[in-house]
Amino acid sequence: MPEEIILLSWGAIGDAVVCTPALRALKEKNKNKKIILYAPKKTHLDVFRNNPNIDSLRYFTPFNVWRYPIHFIQYLFKKKQFNYFHLAFQTTRIREHIYSRNVKQIVGDVLSLIIENDRTQIFLTTQELASATKRLAPYKNVIIAHIHSRASQNHMWDIRNWNALVNELSQYTFIQIGFHDESKIEGAIDWRGQTTLREAFALIKLSKSFVGVDSSFSHVTNAFDIPGVVLFGSSSPVFWGHSNNINIYKKQRCSPCYYYLWNDPCPYSKECMQAISVLDVKDALTKQMNKSALQHQSTNT
Repeated sequence: MPEEIILLSWGAIGDAVVCTPALRALKEKNKNKKIILYAPKKTHLDVFRNNPNIDSLRYFTPFNVWRYPIHFIQYLFKKKQFNYFHLAFQTTRIREHIYSRNVKQIVGDVLSLIIENDRTQIFLTTQELASATKRLAPYKNVIIAHIHSRASQNHMWDIRNWNALVNELSQYTFIQIGFHDESKIEGAIDWRGQTTLREAFALIKLSKSFVGVDSSFSHVTNAFDIPGVVLFGSSSPVFWGHSNNINIYKKQRCSPCYYYLWNDPCPYSKECMQAISVLDVKDALTKQMNKSALQHQSTNT
């Protein structure tokens, strides 16, 4: 039997997405080893599904540990022969204010890897793409919008700004995704709570652009090289940003503060997010839509 490398994923959806470049590098370095990834959340299964760099993807919860008794016992007692990694950059105990590298590279550090290709990866099926294509068929110049962050209330931009942005860019079709309890943008097509996670991935892949705050879907845009616009405030684009996006960041005296405050409210009324104007986002999004049109044009010639 081939030697096994055991991985245990951790965190939220975005944390799983930013680990995918390291998975690719790990497999390239260990082609003859079997990579087993245990995912404790169904959302992580959605992120890692069909990934060719994972030989065995397994759902791992306190209720189904009996399915994998040997690995579970070895994990509990941390026996030396159990070759596992906690697939999470936080295990290094680094913070944005002392570590000025992108999180994708930091995951590589955790696994002692050099990440040469840092593009995130999501593998969609033909059927998933066909379904998304059919759903988007009635609309032109689609921009997928995701304006909410479950990680921190300080990531978010005022809903009045989102309303104004959509109103001023009426030549585009904004489709809002996310959970049904998130604030609704006036003038956007409302698909909150109407997609599975994998369906949302497919919609992003087939869109012309993306606009939103630092959240899980901003990391997904990198997998498909979608020219998007992402707003940063309490978190830093150096740490969480991607080169395919225009990352808008108005650094304040107290930012980034995410790892200090977590989800506690900002004592300064989110000055970092208030400093981002509708015009800032409008200009960036217009630039990205023009870029998307040129890319589409060159692909069809």
